[in-house]
Amino acid sequence: MSKLFELICQQFNESDFISRTYPALTEWGVKDEDVILHSLGCSVWNTLGHELGLMAVVEAPAPVGAGNDIRSDSVWFDRQSRQPEVLVEFERYDGTVRDKQKIEHKLSNLMEAYHRWECKPTVLILSIWSQGVVSAPDITGLYQRFSRGTTNSKGMFIPGIADAELMVNRFFFNRMPDGNLRLQSLSFSGER
Repeated sequence: MSKLFELICQQFNESDFISRTYPALTEWGVKDEDVILHSLGCSVWNTLGHELGLMAVVEAPAPVGAGNDIRSDSVWFDRQSRQPEVLVEFERYDGTVRDKQKIEHKLSNLMEAYHRWECKPTVLILSIWSQGVVSAPDITGLYQRFSRGTTNSKGMFIPGIADAELMVNRFFFNRMPDGNLRLQSLSFSGER
């Protein structure tokens, strides 16, 4: 596990980072309307990038390639090298077949963006949020796609990645009596 990967996990696990920076997620609660949870999740990841000393940009477009137009939810740039170090996708997941495919698509976007950024990023984060109890995504299958390669929505093959780490993060929300969602817990897994 890389130092940056460890720092990310440590920041979430050993501090009140989310409560301190985005109390709407942990204390106030959030109505599940439109894309507010997506906006807050992207903000959490961007703020964490800044706190770890990187320049974090929301919706940063990957360099143009032959495939899809890709804008990662958050891209963290090293201030010295000016190269991207971390790519993040933050996505809702409800356990349906459709959402499992959506998560696989987000992973392929991360992988394609990694290659377009000339294999510079060292950590790719697939951050998944869900409400209540849902079936778990196929984490093993995601890691296999990451290492073996996959195809994008246009059918182009995206080579597997060996020189970066994939972090699969989950945000678990519960609906409270007032109808708002509140963050209950987080989990992390990673593989190179």
